[in-house]
Amino acid sequence: MNAIAISSAMGQAPDHGGRRPPPPADMARELGLDAAQAPQFVQIMEDQRAKRRALQAQADADRAGMRQQMDALHEETRTRLRSVLSAEQLARFEQLRPRPPGPPPRERHGMSTDRR
Repeated sequence: MNAIAISSAMGQAPDHGGRRPPPPADMARELGLDAAQAPQFVQIMEDQRAKRRALQAQADADRAGMRQQMDALHEETRTRLRSVLSAEQLARFEQLRPRPPGPPPRERHGMSTDRR
């Protein structure tokens, strides 16, 4: 009987828009786990979820740190170039260098409308 309930429940579209699995306790019921299996299953799934969140937080922190380092490097380079290039040369350099994907930084918005 549990097999019928599980197969019909598994065949239905998830209530979470297909993006997230049901909570571990609900999954344990859907899988028909016994009293010994259910708490172990729930603990394993909760541990996995906590570890995944920690990994995601670490990745987000690494991206933010990398962005700060890249911004600092860019600013250091511009400062050094200001001591070598004239204002016109620096402006031309900014036009010639490759742009990362996405919207331009605020400081360049005026430059893009001046080009014709």
